[in-house]
Amino acid sequence: MNKISVEKIIKLKNTSKITMITAYDFVSGHIVNNSDAEMILVGDSLGMTTLGYEFTNSVKLDDIIRATQSIARVGISKLLVADLPYKTYETNESALSNALMLIDAGADAVKLEGGKEKSQIINFLVQNNIQVMGHIGIKPQSVNNISDYKIVGKNKSEEDNLFEDAKRIELSGAFSVVLELVDSKLSKNISENISIPTIGISSGKYTDGQVQVYNDLIGYSPNILPKHAKVFDNLFEKAQNAIDSFVKETKSKYK
Repeated sequence: MNKISVEKIIKLKNTSKITMITAYDFVSGHIVNNSDAEMILVGDSLGMTTLGYEFTNSVKLDDIIRATQSIARVGISKLLVADLPYKTYETNESALSNALMLIDAGADAVKLEGGKEKSQIINFLVQNNIQVMGHIGIKPQSVNNISDYKIVGKNKSEEDNLFEDAKRIELSGAFSVVLELVDSKLSKNISENISIPTIGISSGKYTDGQVQVYNDLIGYSPNILPKHAKVFDNLFEKAQNAIDSFVKETKSKYK
């Protein structure tokens, strides 16, 4: 299978809905790579799904590097995007150094959070041949309270700021932008007025694509899943049942 490129992702805008799914290890990478999704995101959401943290801002660069390396070993045909974790892209120099480590680990592109305030850093990375995906709306690395997860862009001030963020990210050379918990009407307006694909999560149906968390999709978590999660199975319960069955069999059969 041919490797999906950034150019192909851009061409899909206005022609076909784009899907991006997170993965955190060899097995999840293998499963998502066998799907029809176009992109795999090594998300810092691994902090909650895999490492037991409460928020993403506890994730370190080494965590993302190891996850990226394990997924790359699958032989990925999708576009592999890796998150730059919290505080790893404060300056041009740190952003480039850390992005290069993710590229060396197997990523095709990096994602970073922030709008106009990060546009110069995005442009610097692009000028140094790093493909960048932006991320605006709710920025999980800045969240320290679960109550902060709420729709943004409902009032004129937020709407204007987010629209400007999206335009600045586009002009900075990013190939796409994630819209997280952005009002549906605003997501539609942004998607229709920038040339790069918008990838939504709980931002309505009008974005050019959607991203979801692997563990949420398959129902593989001991935690209460977010309201915006798409859940298609309950593998956590199935796994628990399988483990319990083994323990029960062993204790009854091998007395």
